[in-house]
Amino acid sequence: MADRTEERIARNDAAFRAANERIRGRAEEVGGPSRIPFLCECAWEDCTEIVWLSPEAYEEVRRDPRRFFNAPGHDRAGGSAVEVVQDKGTYVIVEKQGHAAEVVEALDPRKEDDA
Repeated sequence: MADRTEERIARNDAAFRAANERIRGRAEEVGGPSRIPFLCECAWEDCTEIVWLSPEAYEEVRRDPRRFFNAPGHDRAGGSAVEVVQDKGTYVIVEKQGHAAEVVEALDPRKEDDA
């Protein structure tokens, strides 16, 4: 049962990550603003919170496929599937744990870019 919950959380977060990759790509097309409005990558399926990040801060998170950014307090939605690794004040960086980590690594849209 826990694996199914972790998988649902991981797939939800991966969907937000995929949307944010498209947002990042569009921001680059229009000239790379200094701050970009990204979707919170928390486990709440109906979250509409916006997290403003610089392109550099976004790339810092994307370096590890197990890491995501959440609006403050939204890390609670991930339960034991996430651990806060950094509190940046306006957002937190979380790292997927256990089965959720395996799922998000497999769903990483940049995985093929490294080949």
